Amino acid sequence: MTDWIGGRRPVVEVLVAGRPARRLLVAQSARPSPELKEVLAAARAASVPVERIDGDRLARLAGFDGHQGVLLEVEGRRWSDPVEVLGHATAAQHDPLILILEHLQDPINFGALLRSAEAAGVDGVIFPERGAAPLSAAAVKASAGASEHLLLARVDSLGEIMRDLQSWGVRLVAADQEAPLEACDAYLTGPIAIVVGSEGSGVSGATRRRCDLLVRFPMAGHVASLNAATAGALLLFEVVRQRSVAARG
Repeated sequence: MTDWIGGRRPVVEVLVAGRPARRLLVAQSARPSPELKEVLAAARAASVPVERIDGDRLARLAGFDGHQGVLLEVEGRRWSDPVEVLGHATAAQHDPLILILEHLQDPINFGALLRSAEAAGVDGVIFPERGAAPLSAAAVKASAGASEHLLLARVDSLGEIMRDLQSWGVRLVAADQEAPLEACDAYLTGPIAIVVGSEGSGVSGATRRRCDLLVRFPMAGHVASLNAATAGALLLFEVVRQRSVAARG
C-alpha cells in the first residue's frame, strides 16, 4: 500500500527523511522556480524517478487543492505506539512531552498541530484510529512535512492509553476556558501529555474528568475561545517555555 504526499515543502521533507518513494509526479504546467528545483534535486538525490503528467490527473490523484503541482508516491507509513514514544524520551534523557489528539475532524487543524508538535520537540503524537481526521495528503501538507519527523501512534482506545500514561507518571493537561488556573501560572514541567479535543466541543466530558490539570488562557477580545490548533500550540509552547526556565535554574 502506498500514500500520496503533495506540496513542495512536504515532498522535500519526506525525501530528506528517507521514507521510501516510488515516483514523483510533476504537473506539466508547473513553472520553474527555486522551490520546484529543490523538489527535483531531492528526488534525484533519493534516486526517485520523475514523471510529468497532466495537471488535472495530478489533482485527481492528490485529492486536494494544495499539491502545488507535485505529488510523491511513497511507501505506507510505519506507525508507532505509546511505548516507543516514551522510549524516545528516555533515549533523549528528558521528561516525556506527548500530544494527544481526541477526535479532531479537520485535516488542516490536524496538520497544523503536527507542525507545532514537531517544532516544540514532542516525543510523539497519539490519536484514535477511528472517529478522527485521517493523516491525509491535506494534513501532511498543512504540517509542512513535519509529520515525517514525528512518531505517530494510532490507537484503538484513547481512554486506555491515557490511563496507561498516568500509571507511568505522565500528567494529562488540557485547555478549558472555564478552568480557574491560567496556563502561565500552572506547573507544566515534568512528564506531560497535552490533550486537544475536537474543534466543536473541545475535550469530551470523560477526558476532562480524567485529566490531571485543566488550564485556560487569558482573553482580551470578543471571541471567548481559541480553535483547537491554536490552543494546542499555546499549551505545547508554554511547556517548552517553563522547561527552558527550569533548565536555566
